[in-house]
Amino acid sequence: MNETAKRICDYLLPFYPAEEWPCLLQQAEEWSETRPLAGLRILDATPLYRNTLGKFMPLIAAGAELYVPWRPLLPTAPEIEALLPQFGIRRAGKRDNFFDIILDCAGQCNRLTPTLGTCELTRSGVARYERATFPVFNVDGGRIKRIETILGTGESFLRAMAALGYREVSGQRLLVVGYGKVGRGIVHYARKEGMLVTVADVEDKSAELPPGVGFVSTHDSAAFHAEILRSWCMVTATGQVSALRRKLNTTAVINSPVLLANLGVEDEFGPAIPETRVLNNKKPLNFLLEDPTLMSFIETTMALHNACALELLTADLPHNTLLPPADVEERLLATACSAGLIGDDLADIM
Repeated sequence: MNETAKRICDYLLPFYPAEEWPCLLQQAEEWSETRPLAGLRILDATPLYRNTLGKFMPLIAAGAELYVPWRPLLPTAPEIEALLPQFGIRRAGKRDNFFDIILDCAGQCNRLTPTLGTCELTRSGVARYERATFPVFNVDGGRIKRIETILGTGESFLRAMAALGYREVSGQRLLVVGYGKVGRGIVHYARKEGMLVTVADVEDKSAELPPGVGFVSTHDSAAFHAEILRSWCMVTATGQVSALRRKLNTTAVINSPVLLANLGVEDEFGPAIPETRVLNNKKPLNFLLEDPTLMSFIETTMALHNACALELLTADLPHNTLLPPADVEERLLATACSAGLIGDDLADIM
């Protein structure tokens, strides 16, 4: 690795043993030899926490000139932001619009036009690139994203609740709104902790649910509200902005004792529910943690996000949304299984 990448590695290893982030470490070693991003300006809008530095390390090893957004729209750890200059990572200027590649999250940078293209981390963010005039890799559409969203976010929901003092959850009623990847992860971990779980969704997901998990349609207003008001906690995981805007009796919900939480990157409750009524002020609940997702669950996704940047170097890519190449995902999964901590968990979600 070059000197800067090595300093990032040395800083992180006391926090994360090598087996927690084998894909990023391997990526940094390989790219330090080939330097595939040498001279390219890359803007990375991944939420900035300590483990995000592990994502930056291979990009710097690859020779990229790395920037973070001028004004990030997602939560940031100030103590990590303060470290960026010593690792050669710059904050983009207010009018700094020229980048070769954008590694985006939640579509924060969708108004910029990179010379080569964008790699987007989230499902909601992809929707903001529907009219893009350049290639956009949809990292959320790959198999690897299941590790972060099913295992990582599900685990971090309960870890965040414990951090807020809600540690004894066995026997509590949990309503999970949305049964995509994140919702499935929440249900998985909540059941392991002995919670009484019901899923609410716009589609009938009852046939997909594990034994003992109830279902209610969000279209059935009376049944949905009854389930909300008898729950201990309701957590949203729809991936849609203001998903519940027209589906809630806001006065009844606000005045109820039900805990409200959001696991999406967007405000899924809508403007009628005040920030103060939702845990962590409507921000993704796991973002209150020092590591919003454990390194072992998120590092493969980070490595895939980085790897898609290299795919943008391919000539004549179509100017539309693209899925991560299957062979790229397979190589990363092989590393995660052979050298990481999560091999035993992967069989359950892949």
